[in-house]
Amino acid sequence: MQSLPRLVSPRAAETIDAVRSVTGGGFDIDAYHAMNERDNALVEDEILHGAGSSSFVYQFDIQNQTITGVSVVGARHLASRCGGLKHRLVASMQKTGELFIAQSFPGDGQPMQVSASVVMELADQPDFYAAVVELVDLKSGNSIQVERREFRFERRRDNTEFERPNYQTIAQSKAYRNAVLSLVPQDLVIQWKAEMLRLRKGENITASVIGEKRANVLRFAAAQGLAIDRRALEHLRADQISGLGDAARQGTAAFANAARGLGLAIGLETAAAEPAEAPRRRGRPPKIVQPQEQERPRPEPSSAPAGDDLLGVEREPGEEG
Repeated sequence: MQSLPRLVSPRAAETIDAVRSVTGGGFDIDAYHAMNERDNALVEDEILHGAGSSSFVYQFDIQNQTITGVSVVGARHLASRCGGLKHRLVASMQKTGELFIAQSFPGDGQPMQVSASVVMELADQPDFYAAVVELVDLKSGNSIQVERREFRFERRRDNTEFERPNYQTIAQSKAYRNAVLSLVPQDLVIQWKAEMLRLRKGENITASVIGEKRANVLRFAAAQGLAIDRRALEHLRADQISGLGDAARQGTAAFANAARGLGLAIGLETAAAEPAEAPRRRGRPPKIVQPQEQERPRPEPSSAPAGDDLLGVEREPGEEG
């Protein structure tokens, strides 16, 4: 029996170009989460009701700029528009507890193969399903293999865990989308996105992105024990909320100062004004003076009666007895 194809590692490039921040070119994790959740909903809706969504492109507005990205459903439409793209599912791996099930799918004269193994050392790791998709451009001869991994369980905002439905199909669909966006020339992708926006085949998820950012601000404040004015937070713009996120990465004091400057602070003055812990000095620690070692106050001249000499009170020369 031949060994299964080795799962390729995920590509270093991000799968959605819209999740890159417009300010510094960095990765916007909040935009990624918003698009990722919307993609999951599109795949689940397609499983239940068939392919009926017209949300081919995502768009959101941040800092007076419109950012766009291609959805899972839109990637299929883009592949059909380009033509000559051949797609197949190469392999998959599913982890359930300590059980790992690997599959290779038929292709190039090879039959389907399945193998299972038990790895007790990884039993406590999160369960997942990974799919490897291959996409070949028959016109240019270029090809690419992309892996997508989806976890079996997810956490709600209240930190409770639930099992995700159809997470295997979601992994396969997203792997296909990522392969299409990686193989199709980027100038064609840009032109196609602009055309879809003109045809109103896009979906504005600005509210979802900003909502994700607000939730992250509240989550960080709660973790640090800081109070935030929720009503004031609702009136902040996207760039202001992004600034709060940047301040949170610098520490609690910077976040508290930024929140107070934006009018969000409720009881943050103490947390922001707390002095930083003094650095520890190297070498021998300073000597701690014990109470018994401190200088005692000099006793007052005694005015006790003469009988006190029986208690050991010394007299000065010439003092009456």
